[in-house]
Amino acid sequence: MLAPSLSIAPPMLRFALLLAATVVLAACGSTGGSLSSMFNDGRSAYVQKNELTPKDSVHVMQGRIYRGMPIEHALAALGPPNSQDTTTTEEGVRVEYLYRSRPNAFDPGNVPRAYVYAVERKVTDWTGLEKIPRFDAYYEGGM
Repeated sequence: MLAPSLSIAPPMLRFALLLAATVVLAACGSTGGSLSSMFNDGRSAYVQKNELTPKDSVHVMQGRIYRGMPIEHALAALGPPNSQDTTTTEEGVRVEYLYRSRPNAFDPGNVPRAYVYAVERKVTDWTGLEKIPRFDAYYEGGM
């Protein structure tokens, strides 16, 4: 009597494991747990919570910045920087925000850096944003 039940159990066990794996994968896919959706949720909450101009709200939602943009909106668009450095110049208080990419396995010593500069709480310039993979639509040049 044991032999027939053992021959039936493995296919049923395989089916149960396959069903469980399918349910788990479907649940993960439906929650939108990707990094980009997490940023978009934070951006959306920021736009809803603050009074932004239409131009700024579009830029924040798209993860883009422009010269003259309030730095709070730019940080909401790009995410938090890795560090910042503040200096006082003739123009006023200048803040340099540093963004770093994660090292990759192929070249762990090469960690691209990008900088966003602000004077008197307005974005004045940026460098190297194209080197950071998460900034696929990062700025509007010439504005």
